[in-house]
Amino acid sequence: MITNKGDKDFIRQKVLAYKPDFDLEMLEIGLEQFQVFECKSGDFILKAGEICKGIFVAENSITRCYFEDRDGEEKTIWLEQESTLITEYESFITQTASRCDICCYQDSTIYTINRDKLMMLYIQHHDWALFGLIIMEEHYVKLMNFRNIISFNTASENYDFIESYFARYLDVVPLKHLASWLNISPVHLSRIRKERIKITPN
Repeated sequence: MITNKGDKDFIRQKVLAYKPDFDLEMLEIGLEQFQVFECKSGDFILKAGEICKGIFVAENSITRCYFEDRDGEEKTIWLEQESTLITEYESFITQTASRCDICCYQDSTIYTINRDKLMMLYIQHHDWALFGLIIMEEHYVKLMNFRNIISFNTASENYDFIESYFARYLDVVPLKHLASWLNISPVHLSRIRKERIKITPN
């Protein structure tokens, strides 16, 4: 249970951002089920082989979900900005072992709610069920939009897209992780970055 008022205010605002018309009494009942812990840079929120038991918010860190292919090469599935609701949806929904790792790039406070407690909220409170539907839909739409963008853009256009909308990724996320996310080689991405630096005015 979250006991710190600042922590509870933070997660309350995150939930309300998804569903502003949440019944406030029902909202407070659900907030009592959240937990909070601290995560260090490089720590895992979830490791491959584990069953994902919750949804999470990393308040202070960009997060990465990835897997290792048969050649042992890491493939980035998604990167998410700070304070975004995240989970490994396949494992979370099916309750089977995850094929992915989720990690933090920076020290962060992590907020989480256990799946069983969330399912009970879905059953007992209509607003929480709608909240669950909204976050699933938004995740799917965001993922599809991103995949469409990088599929139809050139590598240079994709770099410009990241620079415009996810500029902090360029400072925090290692180049090889960004390249994997954009489905291009690290060498190609490095070349694009150098070209952008050359044309950027001082």
